[in-house]
Amino acid sequence: MEIAALAIAVAILVTIGVLGQDRAQGGAPAFETYSSLDAAAGGYRAWYELLGREGVRVDRFERRAAFLDGTIDTLVYAEPLPFGPPAASSEADARALETWVRDGGRLVYLGHDAAAARRGILKLPGTAKAHSARARALDSRIVGVAPVESSSPLRWKPRPGLAVLVRDRAGALVVRYAYGSGQVTAVIDEGIFVNAQIGRGDAPRLAFALARPARSRGLVAFDEAVHGSLAAERWWSIVPRPFLVAIVVALFVFLLALGGACVRLGPPLVPVELRAPTSAEYIDSVAALLERGKATGAAVHDAVRSTARAVARAVGSSDEASPAEVAARLNRSDLREAYLAMNAAAQAPVRDDPDMVRTIGLAQLLRKELRHGRRGN
Repeated sequence: MEIAALAIAVAILVTIGVLGQDRAQGGAPAFETYSSLDAAAGGYRAWYELLGREGVRVDRFERRAAFLDGTIDTLVYAEPLPFGPPAASSEADARALETWVRDGGRLVYLGHDAAAARRGILKLPGTAKAHSARARALDSRIVGVAPVESSSPLRWKPRPGLAVLVRDRAGALVVRYAYGSGQVTAVIDEGIFVNAQIGRGDAPRLAFALARPARSRGLVAFDEAVHGSLAAERWWSIVPRPFLVAIVVALFVFLLALGGACVRLGPPLVPVELRAPTSAEYIDSVAALLERGKATGAAVHDAVRSTARAVARAVGSSDEASPAEVAARLNRSDLREAYLAMNAAAQAPVRDDPDMVRTIGLAQLLRKELRHGRRGN
């Protein structure tokens, strides 16, 4: 029984809390957002859907003003709430919006920013205090629009170049003026076209006339970035296209180089050992060089000629002496035979490497024996 009583008490307290919260929320003021996403009383959802039903191409712009381009014919821009996100519209956004209008864009501006008007942004006209009253349409393009209700205490101040579209006895409510190659339509009262008011009188007809695109099948966009609905931008959608292509190519080259460094496509390179060659290696290299140049016979003839000259001088003969005369002066028979065999080999063509080695060996033997001064003795 105690558990049941406790559960009932808890349920009663929860019910009281929920009812109190609903009552508090019901009594809270409903602020006007002027957003085409808002279907409540203070939104522009009805205006957005009205244009779509009338065959107008309509969309929402949820990017920074720097991305405005020629694809948008008319931009509907309602001033955000004064207690909205701080710096919802930055200095750069204001300048980008000015550039877009100056280049031929058509802006429907609802509300009034006194600070922007003082700084000359979009050449917004000044305002003056007035009592609210019923307004009537004056522009010939919207003749037939019955008076509409406005609760704003402000009116646009007249100045040269302003075309008054809607005014009442207190002053102008809607004006239009050229800005560069573009056009600005300024509506002093954002509340005329909210969901709760747009169905009254001829407000729908006036809303359609003001937002109707200047070009056939032109796109009308409601600026939602100014109300906080800002689509996240990725860096690859911001950078210029050539720069993005260069990044992709550089990344591909880097990955290709990385893959080539990780995957071996051939035998490893062995560094050459830096050392002085031996005598045998030097002789082998010279022999290989001579062999490639087919200079074996020339090498044998040079060796025999220089050795014969050295032997002649060693035995006291002249360089012009015949081999027989030089051989006669050699007292040792083995040197005499070696000398004659060397000269005979020089007269015959060299057939192969053994012939060359044998002849060079005979020349080396003669040089060695005669260098010690024995002169064949």
